[in-house]
Parts: sequence; structure tokens; C-alpha cells
Amino acid sequence: MNKPMHKNPLSLCISATSLLLGLGVMPGLAMAQAESDGMIEEVLVSGSYRGSLASALEQKRNAPNAKETIMAEDIGKMPDLNLAESLQRVPSVTITREGGEGRQVSVRGLGPDFSRTTLNGMEVPASGGGLDSSGGVNRGRAVDFNIFASELFNRIDIHKTPIASVEEGGLGGTIELHTAKPLDNPGFHAIVGAQATVDNVADELDPRFTALISNTFLDDRLGVQFSIAKSERTVQQEGYGTVRYSAAATEGRAWADVSDTVVNGTPNPFANIADPDGEDPTDPASSNYDPEDPDGLRYMWMPRLPRMDFFSNTVDRTGMTAAFQFRPTDKLELGLDVVSSSLENDRISYNYAAQFRNSWPGITPEEITLDPTGRYIVAGTFSGVRPRSESRAQYSESEFLQTVLTGSYEFTENVRLKALAGRATSEHDEEQYRFNIDGPVGGSTFTFDSTNPNIAEMSYGFDMLDTANYTTGGGLTIRKDVVERTNETYRLDLEIDGDLFNTKLGLISNSREVDSLNYTPVGLTTPTTDTPVDNFPGMAVTFQSQVGGDFASALNPPAGFPQNWMVQDFDVAIQVHNAGEFEPALTNSLSWNVEEETLGVYGQLDFDLELAGRPLYVNAGVRVVETDTSASAYTAITGTPEPVMAESNYTDTLPSLNLSWELRDDLVLRFSAAKNITRPSLGDLVPSITAITPVNGNISTGNPDLEAITADSFDAGIEWYFTDESLLAFTVFHKKIEGFIADETVNGTLNPGIAAAVSLRPEYDPNDPLYDPGVTQPDGTWNVSRPENAQDADLEGFELAYQQPFTFLPGFWSNFGVTANYTHVESEALFGEVKSSLPGLSEDSYNFTAYYETPQWGARLSWNNRDDYVTATSGSNGNAREFNTGPTRLDASAFYNVTDNITVRLEVINLNEEEERNYTSGPTGDFNFVREYNSTGREVYLGVRATF
Repeated sequence: MNKPMHKNPLSLCISATSLLLGLGVMPGLAMAQAESDGMIEEVLVSGSYRGSLASALEQKRNAPNAKETIMAEDIGKMPDLNLAESLQRVPSVTITREGGEGRQVSVRGLGPDFSRTTLNGMEVPASGGGLDSSGGVNRGRAVDFNIFASELFNRIDIHKTPIASVEEGGLGGTIELHTAKPLDNPGFHAIVGAQATVDNVADELDPRFTALISNTFLDDRLGVQFSIAKSERTVQQEGYGTVRYSAAATEGRAWADVSDTVVNGTPNPFANIADPDGEDPTDPASSNYDPEDPDGLRYMWMPRLPRMDFFSNTVDRTGMTAAFQFRPTDKLELGLDVVSSSLENDRISYNYAAQFRNSWPGITPEEITLDPTGRYIVAGTFSGVRPRSESRAQYSESEFLQTVLTGSYEFTENVRLKALAGRATSEHDEEQYRFNIDGPVGGSTFTFDSTNPNIAEMSYGFDMLDTANYTTGGGLTIRKDVVERTNETYRLDLEIDGDLFNTKLGLISNSREVDSLNYTPVGLTTPTTDTPVDNFPGMAVTFQSQVGGDFASALNPPAGFPQNWMVQDFDVAIQVHNAGEFEPALTNSLSWNVEEETLGVYGQLDFDLELAGRPLYVNAGVRVVETDTSASAYTAITGTPEPVMAESNYTDTLPSLNLSWELRDDLVLRFSAAKNITRPSLGDLVPSITAITPVNGNISTGNPDLEAITADSFDAGIEWYFTDESLLAFTVFHKKIEGFIADETVNGTLNPGIAAAVSLRPEYDPNDPLYDPGVTQPDGTWNVSRPENAQDADLEGFELAYQQPFTFLPGFWSNFGVTANYTHVESEALFGEVKSSLPGLSEDSYNFTAYYETPQWGARLSWNNRDDYVTATSGSNGNAREFNTGPTRLDASAFYNVTDNITVRLEVINLNEEEERNYTSGPTGDFNFVREYNSTGREVYLGVRATF
């Protein structure tokens, strides 16, 4: 591949590092000065929440762009136990949770793939797996924050507007994670912390341990620091699910017999036809009319798989850091930072469902009750329903390792050179086992009542604990997934301070590689479907024998919600199926490789002007970055696995301007205009071929020729620092986004790599009996279904932020303080023929934290809310769209300083026991049909922390 911009960045960085090392032997060792300003240093010593807010505010005020900062209350102590939970307190930041804890982060209404995250200066390639049914293996660009222990970090910066010296890629924003550095806190420091945690659903006692040791030597010129954080977490998620609502007709089926069905209510099937020009199925003249179902009951919507849901995760998380800093002279500094993290998770899930999906023709509705609109079934009794007990086990491990070498040299007091070389690897391994057993052959009489729309009463009409009623079922799933990532970054920055302006020039090279590989089992001995489970002693066991009683009690389920049923013992099931051995599945769509290399250069100017007699600070710059991509996969379109390889290249020029005008000493007006990008999802770049029909020129593929999604962004805001440690701010923002990726069918040519793979088919081989010169040729024009840079959107919104300690109040009241913010975001785009808000966008979100703090003790209460948001712009099973219910969560914490060195701390997560709920919108997009409704309960942490 031709890469004209790549001029061996590794050799450039090696040369620069050699230069820095050479300069390091210069005489004149002097005591180095810490880079942290006095405010930050004071906060780290004081260890107060109020102090961390004040320090973060100082960072915000002095930033050249729109930027938020979260500071540690003390060395290795972030305000929350989860990084994502800390980030959600920031205006315009929302998070998604799995298994009761934050996993991914969105900024300004754009999904997690639109946020770029760095750690100690280089991009984070962290992948993990899901902790509930809504999650899965992360193969995209988003970072899974739950991999990292929060105790490893000391500062988080969130850039909401671009500056040239910060790398591109975060269309929503850029999140920078920083670990602690020993020379920022000279002298000897040791910290040990231990916590015990329990939640009211899993009811397990789990440990959490942290330790840090740091010291400086050679008159504080050499610093060494090590930290470790280890925790175990047992979480259970219990509740009710439907796996979406649908109707028999929507899935192309009809009921077995409705001639004697008792109907309570008046059916209105025509209202469930999404096409406004469609025909009324109750009209005998309609092509949709069925004389055996004259009332159109097959169009009545209801749960496809009403079921009990149980998920259990046993999580073991370990994180370690090592930091070395050396300042042999006042001019030279060298650093080495190593961060490692591992997360092991054993996930068990049990689901017990009445199977309506695909089984409608064998089911007779005996009696149904319709909602007042006559469009869906609220309650009913059905014969011929066969239940299925699904037992899943998932064993996963995520490993992350990053090593970053940095150096800086000050040629003069006005000229500095900085260098960075780093490598990060991430690997996620996951094995999944799904075993099914089915209820009585021929089905049973099933009754449900969803008067409570979130959790239904259900009766299955037979003894659910008698193994004689069960046989082996189909739907077996045994698989293994591995996702490996490697990132390498090399960077040079030259800083020149002049009389009129300060200049920054830089060169940044990144090399990213992602390997996604799917494995299938070998040597399986799967029993024949409908074999009695009693033929396999010990394979079927009761649910409560595995997890205990009080199922879903946190949701206050109705009296008719089942509490016990038969599930499978995984050890026995794995042995019965002879499972556990795997081989690569080369033709699977989940097996692929993507390599991406970027080379960027930037120039940035910072200077001061006067406007109307007041200071105006200007930050202006431009980045030019070239992106080279190569991707490979396998296809079996010739009957045997064939490699498909594709390459692409594009260049982006990204200008930025940030203005900060001090209208008064306490009043700052900001403006920003910039262009930024987010690169396509890695899975969309894969040159896969999922379907092909040369005779009519139809083909479905990935699209390695996708280019970056771009946005022109404009921000304006005013910040009033009306008294010490206080802020009242208002910001408006607008993004004009081009090139949103959506699945489209277009008339076009194929990527050369895909065309080369297509040419191997027998239709193009003159020596093959299937040769056909009349079919569409590989280099011809096809009807191609593939992801395209097809959609544009405007995103706009505003933020309000308020922060103040109440020091102006007398006595006791002066120890109180508040921080609060509110964000409103709006955006819509056309996805296919459906106009929808962007996935992951909540129109309204807000945070409120009230705290009380003295040198002896303190407490705080944090309230977080976000609106419902779209998770799928085109829902499955006939649903127009799918949503998550926006949660409202209350967290609390308190501390007591027993001595100057020992602190006892209490943390309560999800104090209000907010449930997790997602739903679908039905055929016309105006319903709220529950898909999942469950609870992880409240978590309580009690611990002690000692400093030396």
C-alpha cells in the first residue's frame, strides 16, 4: 500500500529519545520543580471532595478550550468507585450500565463509539464482554471502563471542543485518563485500603483492596511508584423479560384455531399495520383477510417469549500501575508508566419462557383480554404452548497492558521538546455454553396476565419441578470468541514560547490492529432432541438449588410470578455434550482482522490580545491526518474458505479555533469552531460477503471504503466565577455531522479486494460447468447492500452548570456545598425510511450533588438522571425502534477521619434501588412494550483507608 506521509516515525522517536538521553548527562543537577500547580498539590494533601472540586474548577477556567476535569480527592482516590460513574457527573456526559455498573460513556448525545479515550497520552484499546443480556463482546472503538479499577487514576480530563494538539477521533469528545506520578508528590507515601461490599439481591460479601507506595530519591529527582487494586464483585440481575413483543402475522404465521376463542375487548388489527396504505385484515375484500380468523386476532401483539430472567456475575478485577520519573537536570525529564488490568467474569443465566415465537401455528388462544385500543393482548390462556428452560454459562477474561515511555527536554526556558513512545495490548477471551430443555411434548396450557406492564403473572399448567416433564431441546449454542487489540503510538511535540505567541508543532503516528476470531466446538455428542432428561442423571436440577430463594423480590413481583423451575447443571451438561474443545471458524462473520495506521501533523498557536480593554486568549491550530486501512476476512462463497483482503486511504484536514475573553475578572466568554472526525466502526470495514446472487447482480458485503464521519462544531458559553470555588455557566453547542453510517442498497462497484474474491466463483471460470458469461461481472455494477456514509444530521443543545460551597452561611451551614448541571440535546437523522433520534442520545440529563464536609467527617448525596434513549433505530420482530428507559439513580457516601492517617468510609450505590428496563415501540412506534425489567439491587461498601 502506498503510504506517502509515513516517514518512519519510530526512527524519529528513537532519535529524539537518544537526544534526550544524551542531554541528560549534562552537568548541573538541580532540584526539579513539580509540574502540578499549588492548588492541585494542596488538594492531594487535604484529601477533600470540596478540594477536588475546587482544583477541577481551576483547571476548567485556565483551559484554552471547553474542558472538564475530575480530580482525585487524594492519591489514588477518585470520587466514585467506577470511572464511568464519575464521568456521568459531568455536564453532557451519560453512561450505559451493565450488571449494575457503568461500562461505556457518551459525550454530548453521541454514542460510545464517538468518544475517544486515552490513558497517559495514548489511545486505550480496552475490550470486555457483557454482564447482562443487553451486552456483548466489544469489537468496536468504544472503551469498556469497567475493566479498570478507579483507584489507579488521579485525574480525568474531558475535552468537549477540539484543540490541534489533542488527537482527532472523538466527535463527541475526548476523555484523557491519568495515573499518579511520584514527583508530583515528593517524599514517601504509602496507602492501604480495604472494603467489604454486599448488595441486597446477591447477598454475598465481597472484598475490595488497594495499596500504593511511592517515594522519591536523589533530592526528589528520581521517583518510583507502585499501586495495586483488587476487587471481587458478585452481582445478580433478576426479573422478567419478553424478548420483544410481536404478533403471529408479523412473523408470517397464524394461530392454530381461533374459532372458539373468547375475546374480551374489540380487536383493531388494522391499527397494527405499519403501512398506512395497507389493507384492513377484517375486510373480506382485503388480500389480508382470512376467513378462519375474521377478527384478525393474528395481528394482536403480545410477548414473544414471556419469561423469568436471572443473570449472575462473579467478577474478579485486578489492576496495577508502575511509574518511574527521573529529572537528572532542571531541563530533562524521563518517565516510564506501566498500567495493567485484568477482569475475569463467570456469568450464569437462567431463563424460562413460554415459546410463542415460531410456534404460533401450534398454539390456540382459549381466552384473551385486549387493551382498550384493541391492539395487543393484556392477558390470556393458551393451549399447546411448550415452555423452554434455557441455561447459559459464559466464562470470560479480559487482559490489558500498556507501557508508555516519555521524555522532555528544555533547550531554553522558551523551547521544549517532548517525546512519547507507547504500546498497549488488550485481549478478551470468552467461552459460551447454552443448553436448553423443553417442557411437555405437545405443549401445555399457559396463562399470563400483564396488567402490571413490567412483570407478568404466569402459570404453565404442569409440575415445573418434575423432571419427567422435560426433554432435551434444540437451540444449542457453544462457541468461543477472542478479540485481540494492539495499539502503538509515537509522538513528538515541539513547544516554543515567544513574545507574541506560543507555538506547538507535533507529529503523531498510530498503528492499530484488531483481530476478531470466532471458534466453533469440535467433537460434540449432542443428544437427539426430545430425549427425556431423566436419561442423563443429574443434568436437570432445580433453579433454587443453584441460586437460592426470593427470586426477583427487589421488584415486588405479583403472587403468580414463578419462583422455581428446572435448569441444567453445567458440569453435567458439558460432559453429556462432550463440549469444551474448539477450532477457528474462518468463514464466520465474527472472524476478521483490521489494521489501521494514521499519521498526523499539527500546528497550534496560543496568544493574547485585547478586546474592549479586556484580555482575549486565542488558541488556533490545524491537524492534517492520513488514515490507511487494511482489512481481511474469509468467505465461503466458492464452497471453501477464501481470504478476502481490502485496503483504503483517506486524508482529513481539521482546523480548530478556541477563544476565551475575560469580560471581567470573574466572567469568561468562550467560543469555539472546529472540525473533527470519528472513524468508522471496525466491524463495518470488514470485507465480508454475506450473500451473493450473480445472476441478478445482488450482493451483501461490508465496506472497507468507508471514510470518517465528520462534524463542523460550534460552541459558545459564558462562565461566571462569582466567588471562590464557585461557578455558574451556560453553554450552547451545535454540530453539523456528515457521513453517518447506515445500511443502504446502492448501484455501484465492489471494492477491488471483494471483487477479486467474487471472481473465484465457478460462474467466472470458463473451465467450470457452471460458467455463465451473462451474470454480473466482478468489476461490473451490482445492487450492493452494505454500510455507507449515507446520512447527515444536525445536533444541538445546551448545558447549565452550577457549583458552590456555602461558606457564606454561618456556623454548621457553611460546611454544605452543591454541584449541579443540566444538559439538553436534540438531533434526528433518517435511518432507511425512519426518522429517529440518534442511538444513545437522551434529550435531557441532569446531575445534582449535595455535600457536607468538615476536617473530621463528611457526607454527600448524588442524584443522576437521563431520559429514555434509542438503542436500535430499526427494531427486530416488526418493532419500529427499541429503547432503554433512562434511569434515575441516587448514590451516597460518607467518611470519618478516625485519626490524621486513618479514614473509615461508607459508599452506597443505587440507594433508591432503580430498576433497569428496556422496551420496544411496536409496529407503529407508539408503544412501550417491556423487553426486560430487572434489578441488581443496592450495593453497600464499608471500608477503611490508612495513609503513611
